[in-house]
Amino acid sequence: MFDWPLRERLVTVATLGYCLGCVNFGYYLVRLRRRVDLRAVHSGNAGATNAGRVLGRRAFVAVLALDAAKGASAALVGLWVADYAGAATAALACIAGHIWPAQLSFRGGKGIAAALGGLFVLEPSVTASAAGLALLLHAITRRWSASGLVAVGVAPLLTWPLGRPLAAAIPIAIAAAAVLFAHRDELRAPGAAASS
Repeated sequence: MFDWPLRERLVTVATLGYCLGCVNFGYYLVRLRRRVDLRAVHSGNAGATNAGRVLGRRAFVAVLALDAAKGASAALVGLWVADYAGAATAALACIAGHIWPAQLSFRGGKGIAAALGGLFVLEPSVTASAAGLALLLHAITRRWSASGLVAVGVAPLLTWPLGRPLAAAIPIAIAAAAVLFAHRDELRAPGAAASS
């Protein structure tokens, strides 16, 4: 469909994905509704969980859905422009934009929702399995943060039993590494609350 070089297409979708990721719904919703910087209250994170602490459960659900939708949208555009490589590039760039948004001094959310949306487009069976694992662990531990982080860490390994090629594990592993890095403080202090 596109007759311009693959490298240029990948740069284009990476730029678009990053810009989409920078649209931090939690930050802007709290700024609009309460006139405060979400990063200055509670956990200091500009993600769905912290937005929910400030504005309530409906805000949490809305921000979570919007962040997942932007990850999925980036991946879908990437898929359209440059096939699987484009989807992977755009999804990873969107996750990076969510975690490190340029207009917010590179202090954003922690990437779980954006990763969920983007990786679901890229690898639906792996993403659904990781989400199912997180739900199972939560049912046992009653701890969302720990359950989600374990599922994120295990997600690249799920490509093998699900019959996905080795290449599929690479973008999932990069996304997992970014999300785990964003949660590094919680990983050092296991009792702390984490946000998406």
